[in-house]
Amino acid sequence: MAEGVYSELGCCIVTGGAGAVGSRLVRRLLASGADTIHVVDDLSSGYKWLLPDNPKINFIERDVVEFFGQQFDAPNSHIFHLAAFFANQNSVDHPLEDLHTNGAGTLTVLKWAAENKAKRLVYASAGCSIAGHGIDAPIREDMPVSLHLDTPYQITKALGEFYCNYYLDRVSSVRCRFFNSYGPGEVPGAYRNVIPNFIWLAMHNRPLTITGTGEETRDFIFVDDLVEGLMRCAVIGPAHGEAINLGTGRQTRIEDLANMVIELTESTSAIQYAPRRSWDHSKTRQADISRAEQLLSLAPETSLDVGLRETVDWFREEYDSIARSSDF
Repeated sequence: MAEGVYSELGCCIVTGGAGAVGSRLVRRLLASGADTIHVVDDLSSGYKWLLPDNPKINFIERDVVEFFGQQFDAPNSHIFHLAAFFANQNSVDHPLEDLHTNGAGTLTVLKWAAENKAKRLVYASAGCSIAGHGIDAPIREDMPVSLHLDTPYQITKALGEFYCNYYLDRVSSVRCRFFNSYGPGEVPGAYRNVIPNFIWLAMHNRPLTITGTGEETRDFIFVDDLVEGLMRCAVIGPAHGEAINLGTGRQTRIEDLANMVIELTESTSAIQYAPRRSWDHSKTRQADISRAEQLLSLAPETSLDVGLRETVDWFREEYDSIARSSDF
């Protein structure tokens, strides 16, 4: 897609902008000529060092509910609402905090967006937000909403989608359903995704623990491909009101992933196995990306081996900053 289409972005707001996806999005917005980028992040799971030093960035360290519950002058903005209480296990352990950020946070941002005539709100939902478990086929956006979701995180991500639809006559929105994103910017930790944790463990020759048999599959999308989807959702008219899967349409076995990480890091780590987590009933996750292809002309460009190599390189380059930030 020609870069000129992003010239209308002007003023942008990125909630959760100091996170892995948010910080990459901020860099992409700067490269595309955005005038001003307001980054709202309470740094509960983000890191200011991930953001570039640029005068166009206005960094605001605040909780989204508190901040957007007050007057803030930024009319006619494009909003990328990525702030979230991440993710499944964290929400199981802390369900009220999850509801605060993912539920009240999204509602408060939408209310502010309506009052300030936002041009469009791009909402970061999840591939697991509606589908429940026991689905072997690729997950489509038009599948019925399940009432048998596995974690508070899935429930509140679905709740955010309901709120987007409730406000749709006042705020143009697009609901982006993220599958398993990975890439530079994600610091390992107790509640983080499998790829940064595997890389960090492998770099220290520690065992890589798979919860399950290793036959489980997930759909891993590189962060820059995901960011490209967010950018297109902000400016493409027919995306209004749609839910759009952002994935690759490909499945990867977790055991294969672990072996790829060990090879790339030249590690002596062993693979060990633990029982699956009590809430994790999904053996497979795969996106049907037909709608993204048709509406956004979007196809993921980064293969898993290339994306993993870039991520490992980033870990090596930013080792000291990661070590200071990680609790893993």
